[in-house]
Amino acid sequence: MQETKPFQNHTTNQGPVPGSDRLSGALKRKFVLGIFIIIVPVLGFLFTWLSVKLQDQAKEEALGKARVVADQIILTRQWITDCMGGVFVHTASPGAKAVTYATKDQIITKHGNYQLFTPSMVTKKLSQYSYQEKSYQFRLTSLTPLNRDNIPDPFETRGLNLFGQRMEKEYYRFSDKTLDYMVPLYKTRGCVKCHASENILKTDIIGGLRITIPFEKIRKTFKKNQYLLGLTGLVITLVTTGVLVVLVRFLILRPLEELEEKSRQLSSGDLSSRVTLHTRDELERLGQNFNIMAESLSRHRDDLEEKVAKATRDLAQANHELMKLDKLKSDFLANMSHELRTPLTAVRGSIDYLKRKGQSSSDDRDYILIIEKNISRLTRLIANLFDFTKLEAGKIDWEFEKEDISQLVEEVIEIMGPIARKKKIELAVDTPGPLFTVIDLERMEQVLVNLLDNAIKFSGENTRVSARVIDRYDGAEIRISDQGPGIDVDNPVEIFQKFYTSDSSSKDSRKGAGMGLAICKAIVNAHKGEIYVTRENNTTCFTISLPKETP
Repeated sequence: MQETKPFQNHTTNQGPVPGSDRLSGALKRKFVLGIFIIIVPVLGFLFTWLSVKLQDQAKEEALGKARVVADQIILTRQWITDCMGGVFVHTASPGAKAVTYATKDQIITKHGNYQLFTPSMVTKKLSQYSYQEKSYQFRLTSLTPLNRDNIPDPFETRGLNLFGQRMEKEYYRFSDKTLDYMVPLYKTRGCVKCHASENILKTDIIGGLRITIPFEKIRKTFKKNQYLLGLTGLVITLVTTGVLVVLVRFLILRPLEELEEKSRQLSSGDLSSRVTLHTRDELERLGQNFNIMAESLSRHRDDLEEKVAKATRDLAQANHELMKLDKLKSDFLANMSHELRTPLTAVRGSIDYLKRKGQSSSDDRDYILIIEKNISRLTRLIANLFDFTKLEAGKIDWEFEKEDISQLVEEVIEIMGPIARKKKIELAVDTPGPLFTVIDLERMEQVLVNLLDNAIKFSGENTRVSARVIDRYDGAEIRISDQGPGIDVDNPVEIFQKFYTSDSSSKDSRKGAGMGLAICKAIVNAHKGEIYVTRENNTTCFTISLPKETP
């Protein structure tokens, strides 16, 4: 008997689980992606808003500058107008150069000639100075100009019309390079001296002042600031992401990796695995709960091992007792079979003597036949018990030889022929010709005789019992079919157990002791074959499958 040992848990110190690094990397990627999904849109919106605000601020600064210049020019014109309509400038001075005189009023003194400069002339001269300094330029314009240089272009015409309709107090436009800004010029008493036309007299606005301020430099500065702002945002995003990744790595991912590693060790059977986390947060409490769970599992494992060890010892002891009882049973059956054969032989000899003597009465002969029949039945039962005991004990000397299974089936059919004809049962045989398999001829003949005898015994008159041999690629198949009442195929395994008899036939006088099919299965199993039963269309079929190779 094989010695049994209590259950023992063996754990191995395995390396890191393949893919654990990928899991950590996946968490990092997800976290970084989450940061970008949150931070990038927020920073993008913020920087876009700042860019728009900066652009609006740049335009507002340019407009503010234009308004200041316009106020200065208008105040200067107002001062000149208040000075009786103009100021006198020495004609030989640089300030009098490159100006078209709007009037011929001059003053001749010993110091030279002085030309009257009207407000428009002063405005034009100031514009020339400003243009030379490349800061800004301006000019006067009117829908009814006295000077051809003041004829408005489409932008100025649009502004003057809006001023005349009282729809705007200022008018401007931005282009890639400049800011064009216009304000209306209102009529004063000094203006009527020069602008005496009927159209001027009907309106308060005599024209407009257009100021052109270079915007390209401001635009380039804005673009540069916008670029710096975007670069700053990118740096802030990268730095923030890096800091958060480092923090998450040390504060979250590393504790999670330790929990994952200890969980893997625990799942592999190492119940001594414990987590050591000192994060002072929920992760540390999770680690404490993990340790409590591991400790509980360890205690339960120890209790279970003790129970399994005790159950194993009990089972081993019970198995030992069962083996002793089974051996006693086999020995008893073998001894009983051997001991019963001697008195049965003596009784059978006495019955044969009485039959040969022939002096018995009719009733005595009937009793002798009954005794003889039951002695034959008892003899078969003892023989079956003896054979099955030897099969169970493995004490049969097998003689496996290569034999023609078709010829064996035909011979058994011929042997069983007289019994079948006596019951008016047709015996049929179907073989494919010579088919050789490795079998114990005597034992296989015993199987076929047993199956055919059962088929004939339980079949009615004018029925058919057939034996068919089929050549399979890996062996041979024998099918024994009959048209009897059938057996209980709902228990296909139990019918091959020893002493099994069908409940449906419990009152049938033909019922045997339940040893025949058990012996057949033991013999077929010794041939490395298989035997089973099926029933279909009122036909019961026993099938034997035998391999062609040596058992």
